[in-house]
Amino acid sequence: MNDKNIIEESALKKLMVGALLLAVWGIVMAVASDSSVILLDGMFNLISAIMTFFSIEILRLVSGKETREYPLGYFAFESLFVFIKGASIMILLLMALYSAIKKLVSGGGEPALGLMTFYVVLAVLGCLVLYAVARRGVKKTGSEILEAEKTAWLINMVVSAAIGVAFGITMLLQQTSMGWIAKYVDQILVILFSIVFIKDPITLMKKGLKELLLAAPQREYAAPFEERILPLKDELGAKNLVLEILKTGRRIWVTVKLDPKEKTIDVDEFMRMREQLRGLARTVYENTDTEIILERAYE
Repeated sequence: MNDKNIIEESALKKLMVGALLLAVWGIVMAVASDSSVILLDGMFNLISAIMTFFSIEILRLVSGKETREYPLGYFAFESLFVFIKGASIMILLLMALYSAIKKLVSGGGEPALGLMTFYVVLAVLGCLVLYAVARRGVKKTGSEILEAEKTAWLINMVVSAAIGVAFGITMLLQQTSMGWIAKYVDQILVILFSIVFIKDPITLMKKGLKELLLAAPQREYAAPFEERILPLKDELGAKNLVLEILKTGRRIWVTVKLDPKEKTIDVDEFMRMREQLRGLARTVYENTDTEIILERAYE
């Protein structure tokens, strides 16, 4: 493993431990306060801890060399992981949504708002610490996994803070004629958050599945290669130059289909050309595998 991978693994281990502690805290407080929204938050953190554990194992796999069984490496495992993570969050949201609607229809419940607010304060602080860990790791490594973790913990922090604000407002309303709202606030929050965040696991599942099916990556990945390589058509002695770009996990595969102007091509010149394009592609994205295919465009 290189230095970046070591830093990335260290950050992921810290995030895993932090997520596990927040998960235990959330589940214990959910039982104590009989709160569905806190249980949902705790289960999110538990899934995060489990998925971060697998992220570490996948990082070790993709950092290794190709094998006879996996001649292109283990990069697809990362895409599979993204799909499974999205599916897990989707299942959790649907279960929480069903449970909240069922409880709401049956008349809600009396919440322990003081206990729930106490949970939120520590949860927000915990999310802030883990966000800072992920942010520092991204600055040092540029890791996509840590970038996703950073975004996830920022959202988690905002959600926890929003839950705290809702509990605070409800505590104030309890002293008024609208106090009856208190027994429904827990279920309403679960339903709202489930609806708002349902698109996130769908996006994760779509992203992972597209990479597994070798679909073309988003333009943000392909455009920089096209901007750097296609203008070299004349310099490379090509009548036509076409790029095929795929992304699997953290590896981008660039295939350059070149139709040479000449009827023959010198082997040494071809090897020089290949190394030139490989070096150029790696200035766009370091973890890139580049190959040239000579292909005549018959008219």
